[in-house]
Amino acid sequence: MIKNLDEEKDINYVKEVAKVLYGSNLILQEEIKHLKSELIDHNQLRLELDGKLVTLKKRFFDKGCEKLHPKLHGRDNQELLPHNTVPIVVDSKKTSELIDHEVIHEISDGCPKCSKNELKKMNEIFETSVEIDVIERTYVKTIHKKQKYRCPCCEIIVTAPGQEKLRKGSKYSIDLAVNVAVDKFSYHLPLERIERQMREVGLNIDSKQLYSLTEMLYINLEAIAEKIRQEVLGYGYVHIDETRGKILKTNTNGYIWAITNKFGAYFQFETTRSGLVAVEMLKDFSGTIITDGFTGYNRFSKDEQLKTKVANCWAHARRKFMDAKDDFPIAEEYLLLVQALYHIEHQAKSFETLKELRRDRSSPIIDQIFEWLKYHERRTLPRSGIGKAIRYSLSLWKGLTIFLNDPMIPLDNNTAERALRNPVKGRDNYNGYMSINGADTAMFFYTIIESCKLIKLNPRKYLSDMARRHWNGKNLITPFEYAKELNEEI
Repeated sequence: MIKNLDEEKDINYVKEVAKVLYGSNLILQEEIKHLKSELIDHNQLRLELDGKLVTLKKRFFDKGCEKLHPKLHGRDNQELLPHNTVPIVVDSKKTSELIDHEVIHEISDGCPKCSKNELKKMNEIFETSVEIDVIERTYVKTIHKKQKYRCPCCEIIVTAPGQEKLRKGSKYSIDLAVNVAVDKFSYHLPLERIERQMREVGLNIDSKQLYSLTEMLYINLEAIAEKIRQEVLGYGYVHIDETRGKILKTNTNGYIWAITNKFGAYFQFETTRSGLVAVEMLKDFSGTIITDGFTGYNRFSKDEQLKTKVANCWAHARRKFMDAKDDFPIAEEYLLLVQALYHIEHQAKSFETLKELRRDRSSPIIDQIFEWLKYHERRTLPRSGIGKAIRYSLSLWKGLTIFLNDPMIPLDNNTAERALRNPVKGRDNYNGYMSINGADTAMFFYTIIESCKLIKLNPRKYLSDMARRHWNGKNLITPFEYAKELNEEI
């Protein structure tokens, strides 16, 4: 215990006490400094979490569109960008499932004025109107009888060929299997719901049998998916993105990967989000991939042997500032500049025009954006919403500006996000996939359905025709090749 120093006469003792007190003081100062630092970090973290909470509330509860300031430019027209123009147009009449049914109405009671039954038909003269009606889906039990023949010359018995089927001995038709697949993977109906619908009209098929039908259709047509992948990779650029998925049987998370452009869409399910999946999907590809800021794609920009350039998405960069603009009004300055880039894009009707527009008008705007980012980088807190948005754009600057040198590269990765909407809706409706095999089956049908949708082709007709081709031993072709065949038909 320290004595009363006012009465202490031993100078050495006083010096020792002073040293101890000095040391304790230094320790306390460090402790105070540490606590202050922790308090600052705590307050910064609280502000950061508050900002994230506000952003999440906007994402989940606000309207889906990202509202723009009235001052921001809109489109001059509604024409598609050159990157999104449909590569082939199919006459809708060739794939329509509408049935023309003609009904002739006649008078049987005589003249409505004189009541005499002397009305004479006017040849081919009608008053015509059109009515769209619906016939409830019905299931038909068809009994096929294959006639047997005896040849007196050869002394053999010959049987007439039967109907086309998914496989020998199958009780269910190709069109039934196709309808189940389209209902589930295009309209997101769980198999249990399809089972109930069928039971209501007297057809008893359990969900396991329904899955077996879709699986058999997938097994028969599986080769088409790889052809679509090659078709997509054959173009100069590819959009790539991924979203979460789940295997219900093992309760493990996985990822739905997508590559797409205007020629088709290809999906693959993997249990990992490693960039190696992207390398596998893009093997043999030489061109440009458009991505978000996910670090898994960094290997493409670092590995020169992959011969792949990486372009980053302006929509993702813009979204960061949209999230921050309510708290940081200066974000609108950035948004105005980015919107000007999009405004220029929509002036082009061809890649040649777009190349000139980007050189003459987009390039100066890119310089302005870079100067704006560097100026405000020094004047914002790194962990604030606006600070993170600025650093996100700067960290991806090389990938964000690569489009200036190649008109084939679009500004954003929205095409991949749109392609993933269908799998996401399905995933949310039936919560996941029962097994890896079920996930692979789903990816196949998403590949077919989204590729058909891109060129406005009826996936039901396409799948039905391909299943019949497989039964007859003919070559399977992609939706794009099928559309070309339809256009060549006289």
